[in-house]
Amino acid sequence: MPHQPIKITMPDGSVKEGVSFETSPYDIAAKISKQMADKIVVAKVKFSKRVATLDEGLLNPEAEEGQDEDDQWYFWDVTRALEGDCELFLFKFDDKEGKETFWHSSAHILGETLENEYGVHLCHGPPTDSGFFYDSYTGKKDIFTEKHYKDIDKAAQKIVSEKQTFSRLILTKEEALRLFGLNPFKVQLITNKIPDGSKVTAYKCGQLIDLCTGPHIPTTKMIKAFRVLKNSSAYWLGKAGNDSL
Repeated sequence: MPHQPIKITMPDGSVKEGVSFETSPYDIAAKISKQMADKIVVAKVKFSKRVATLDEGLLNPEAEEGQDEDDQWYFWDVTRALEGDCELFLFKFDDKEGKETFWHSSAHILGETLENEYGVHLCHGPPTDSGFFYDSYTGKKDIFTEKHYKDIDKAAQKIVSEKQTFSRLILTKEEALRLFGLNPFKVQLITNKIPDGSKVTAYKCGQLIDLCTGPHIPTTKMIKAFRVLKNSSAYWLGKAGNDSL
């Protein structure tokens, strides 16, 4: 991808210099304050002039109906290089956008733990208003109880201590179907939700590769506490008669 000079406009109107496909939101924040940069959880970007893009064929989950592509905002990984002239917002955990991203990444850590320790099929793992969860299929009935919580917490803390980074992957529909071919729940989502000829994103964190639009925190070391509080059952896609998760 071309490396060209770009201009990044901050909320206060100041303009920072950067290089396309090289300068990241973290780099811009670090020019202001290294201490502040280390607290940035996620960025939001609106491009006025893209030099090029890695997202050809991808749908923007934040797209607003009726707006031109040039007027769209994109949530952006802090360590992901910018693709052109843009407006840039930076969010910490105290911001709503920061909490949502932080807990979304925490859900991936829970997913990695459940997949590694219990061999589950991961299904759906979003953030909520006060935390996160991950639906998973065990193939058994009521496998998880409170007696598992400490082991899950311990395994999750190990992932945190390893300072695993989140890496964004762009896949064709066919590549995604092959990659997640052993997980029937992910295969169903890819088959039904991704148009033929389109692309989809996944994120790698440690041993986990998870179908996901992102964005995510830069590294698991940002998470200072992790605890399972409760578990319950649910039907796949919320429909009675589907598999119990």
